[in-house]
Amino acid sequence: MNNAMWTYPWDVADIGQEAVSKELQDLGFDTISLATVYHAGRFLQVRSPKRRAYFPEDGTLYFRPDPAIWKGQAVQPLVSSLAQEQDVLRGMIDARDKGGLDVSCWTVCLHNSALGFANPDLVTRNAFGDANSYNLCPANPKAQAYVGNLVSDISQNYQPNRIELESPNFLGFAHDYHHEKDMVGLPLEGDFLMALCFCEHCRAAGQTAGLDIAALQTRVRAMIDQMCAADTPQRLCPDFPDKGLDAFDFDAELRSYLELRFIHVNAVLGQAKSTCATSTELMLIDGQAGWLGGVDHVAAAEIGLKIMLCAYDMGANAAQELAAYAMSLPKDAGGQVGLRLGYPEFSGQEAFGERVSLLRQKGMTGLNLYNFGLVPKARLDWVRGAL
Repeated sequence: MNNAMWTYPWDVADIGQEAVSKELQDLGFDTISLATVYHAGRFLQVRSPKRRAYFPEDGTLYFRPDPAIWKGQAVQPLVSSLAQEQDVLRGMIDARDKGGLDVSCWTVCLHNSALGFANPDLVTRNAFGDANSYNLCPANPKAQAYVGNLVSDISQNYQPNRIELESPNFLGFAHDYHHEKDMVGLPLEGDFLMALCFCEHCRAAGQTAGLDIAALQTRVRAMIDQMCAADTPQRLCPDFPDKGLDAFDFDAELRSYLELRFIHVNAVLGQAKSTCATSTELMLIDGQAGWLGGVDHVAAAEIGLKIMLCAYDMGANAAQELAAYAMSLPKDAGGQVGLRLGYPEFSGQEAFGERVSLLRQKGMTGLNLYNFGLVPKARLDWVRGAL
C-alpha cells in the first residue's frame, strides 16, 4: 500500500529535509507528495519554526525548469522565489536515490490566476464574456501545451516516482478566489452555468459539432439572469447535481455542449500522458463527481492515468460508495484515496483509524493525507499505527 503525505516545499525548507523525511518515515509513510506547481493562498503554518502565516506566490513552480523545454513556448512558467533560492524537489529526489522516501510531484495545472491575468486569451469565459482569470481553459491548445510541458520537464529532469495532476479541468464559479461575493445565493446549477466556458476555442468546438452557439449562449445568459432576478434565488434545475448532466435534458443543445467538455479535458490528459517519461506514473487528483469539471474517469484510465479520489467532508457511507466507485474503474486505475486531517472532519484518532480501516476493507490500495505543515504534530500522530 502506498502511503503519501501532501507537503508544501516551504515547510520542507523551514523544517529541514532530513527532519521532515524522518518524521514521515517514522509515522509509516513511504512517499512524500511535494507541491511542485501551486496557486496562491493563505496558510496557517503550525509546524514551521520560522512563521505562522504564509502567502505563497500565485501560480508558480517549485522546481527549476529546463530552458530547452520552454524555449519558444507560448506560455512561459513562473518560477517561485523559493525555487530560485533552493531546489527542494532536487533535494528530495537525491534523498530518495539514497534510500529515502519515494517522491510524488503534486502539480496544479490550469488553476493559475497569475498566468490567467497575464494571458487573458488563455482563460475560460462565461456566457457574458467575462474572464474567469483563475482557470486556464482546457480547450485552449496553449493551455494544453503548458500542462504537457510541465509534465515533460518534471518527469524527464527530476524523474519522480509519480506526478499528481490537480485541476487539469474546468473549475467552478465559486473556487476560493480572494474575497468572493455572491449575495444572490446562486443555486448549484447557477454556479455551474456561471462557470460554463464560451471562449473562442469552446465556441469553435460547439460550432464544429453543429450547435447554434450564439443562440445557446443567449439562452444560458437568460437562465442565469432568471436566477438572479428574483428576491430569493429560484431553482432552475431542482434535480441538479443529483441527476448529473441529465438535469439539463430540457435543452438538447446545452446538453450536447456540456458533453464536449469531456473531449477538451481528455485532450489535456492525453497531452500530459504523451509527454510523461515512462519511468514516472501519472495520476489524476479528483473527486467522485468529476463530471462537474468535464472529467471522465473511465476515459482518463483508458488514456493511462491512475485516479486518486478525495474523500473530503464525507461520512462513512459516502466514503464507502466512493471506494466502491474507485474499484470499478478500468485497468485498476482507482485505489488511491485522499483524506484530510482537518478538524472537525475527524474528531479524534479513533475516528480517523476507523475511516482508514473501512477504506482498506473496500479495496483502497493507497492513501494520501493532507497536509504535513497545516496540522499540529499531535494530530499528525493519529496516523501512527493506522497506515
